[in-house]
Amino acid sequence: MLKVAVVGCGKIADAHASQIQVGVSDREPLMARQLSERFAVQRWFSDLTELLTETRPDVVHITTPPGSHFDAAKLCLEWGCHVYVEKPFTLYEQEARKLIALANERGRKVTVGHDDQFSHVARRLRTLVQSGFLGSAPVHMESYYCYELGGGVYAKALLGDKQHWVRRLPGQLLQNVISHGIARISEFLTTDSPQVLAWGFISPLLKSMGEHEIIDELRVII
Repeated sequence: MLKVAVVGCGKIADAHASQIQVGVSDREPLMARQLSERFAVQRWFSDLTELLTETRPDVVHITTPPGSHFDAAKLCLEWGCHVYVEKPFTLYEQEARKLIALANERGRKVTVGHDDQFSHVARRLRTLVQSGFLGSAPVHMESYYCYELGGGVYAKALLGDKQHWVRRLPGQLLQNVISHGIARISEFLTTDSPQVLAWGFISPLLKSMGEHEIIDELRVII
């Protein structure tokens, strides 16, 4: 059985908890401890290097905010671990290329959590395209992905905290979600350099709430 560890013990880590075998880590000790207690994980750490040293995992799931994905994944690969990274993979293309090169160099696997690619709809579309049922690759594709910002825990955390990590991303909210939409359609593109037109908007809802910094609607033509 593979020894699996998780680094980053916030909300999304719950979706990975069933895979944890050896330990969890978060720079905030309280977060690491609560996850370990709720899912009966025996060991928790507040330092990633200590987790790697003490537990020697085969696989590490990285569920930290995106700004730390590159450094955490790089360290885990250097320790000889296979790595699963929550989306978005990295903040910048060059970081992604470096991680892929490092994984190939070390003979390890690195992947990103674009689980929508394996949904029934995505698999069915892939089959239709590959079989020639549609005649050729799609010439028109639409992809929708959104968060409900009118309420809920996520919206309250984001809108109520001017220092929230999502606000500090180069692309803010959109950078945190757009990778799902891109992942759904990128395999069907016929060129590595498609023409892209994009328009961003602040919704009337956010404006009515006094929020004028977060662009929450993006329309893209590829």
